[in-house]
Amino acid sequence: MRETTTIITTWPVKKNDRFSTILESEGMAVLPLPMIEVDFRLFTVPGYLEDYDWVVFTSKNGAKSFLEQTSFHPHNKIAVIGEGTAAPLEAYGIQPHFVGSGKTGQEFADQLTSHTGRGKRILLALGNMAPDTLYQALAPHNRVERVNVYDTRRPEEVDQQLLNRIVIDEYDFIAVSSPSAIKNLFEMVSERLKVPLRIVSIGETTSHAARELGLELVKTATEPSYEGLAKCVVDMVERGEGKRNRR
Repeated sequence: MRETTTIITTWPVKKNDRFSTILESEGMAVLPLPMIEVDFRLFTVPGYLEDYDWVVFTSKNGAKSFLEQTSFHPHNKIAVIGEGTAAPLEAYGIQPHFVGSGKTGQEFADQLTSHTGRGKRILLALGNMAPDTLYQALAPHNRVERVNVYDTRRPEEVDQQLLNRIVIDEYDFIAVSSPSAIKNLFEMVSERLKVPLRIVSIGETTSHAARELGLELVKTATEPSYEGLAKCVVDMVERGEGKRNRR
């Protein structure tokens, strides 16, 4: 009898999780172990929103927090990285003017610069843990402001039983979607691990954070989205790649 493939996720539990839906439809078990918590913060836009040519989002949490607290001016154009970031805007009937396909912040910055040109006023609506990659890439030729619209932090409580399953290697893959999540997980289990973690990453930015910790990834999704990550896992399982050795 074929044993069930077990995937542990590391992002906050959410309704209608596309990743879980896809894998569960393939008969896999998806176990949530959130390694981050996200809080929308009260924020103030530097200056007047109507003065910005572009408002830029790099995550759906950034878009959601922004939309809960303010409205765009007709002058604003909106840029996002990936369809996943575009989704909350589209749910409000807002179509982004530019959807980047870059797999890293630098790639997105290069694409955005090519699209917007120079001499623009740009607002970056980001999370507190987001690096300054976009700012550094855009600021030399534009007037750029950054506002943090949400906070990412380590959870106060963690499922210790599920954490122990990782330590004793009773899982197949751990799916990660942010640098903060992989860093928090590594801090919790690194000193107790018997075998290397089997990590599947949503994209190059998260994979880079894992490598900086000395971790080798099983795979990085080609498409940096939760659906792309799910397809990556399904493909690996079908090929028999990377799973644990069953005792």
